Amino acid sequence: MKKLVSLGLLALFLFLAGCSEKIPEENTIAVDKKGVITYTVVEDFGKDFYDIEELRRDIEEEIENYNRNFGSDPLKLKTLEADEGKAVMQLEFSEARCYEEYYTDYSKATLFVGTLEEAEEAEYDLSGEFMGADGSLTDLSQISSSEKLYVLITNETLSIQVPGEIQCVSPSGSVAILGKQEAVVKEEVRQACIIYK
Repeated sequence: MKKLVSLGLLALFLFLAGCSEKIPEENTIAVDKKGVITYTVVEDFGKDFYDIEELRRDIEEEIENYNRNFGSDPLKLKTLEADEGKAVMQLEFSEARCYEEYYTDYSKATLFVGTLEEAEEAEYDLSGEFMGADGSLTDLSQISSSEKLYVLITNETLSIQVPGEIQCVSPSGSVAILGKQEAVVKEEVRQACIIYK
């Protein structure tokens, strides 16, 4: 009986370990199905110059001061780890209705996530050609179910993870599709777009 309980606990542990979220190895914006943004920052971390607990205190104080400006807690520290000369920090912007405002205010970078209609209302230009997931040039009118499409717009160089399947991206060569739900913005541009559904 003890052996069965031990095997059951081991199986449960392995299942839970397998379900844990993989932390990106490079700067990344990830959007989940609820619209919550997780911003991962990966930096060099020399132990001779930094103490991880001191860094954690500084970041938590900065976040506390930032949240105080809004009368709520739109930003929280999700993860802070240091290993093999790298520090990985994940920030979560949890108030979906205003996360673009919070993110932009915090990072001073552009971020928009929403429907095509919302992007147009916000005066983003989505006309012209896009690079389809198959590598061919397309425009938004050629994509079926265009009313169900979402767009992520940024001007930062980083990886992007979205909760739906990527249909097309900005065609200038600044954005590359890495997988069904992952792309990378390879160079800073005024407006890098990832269209997904």
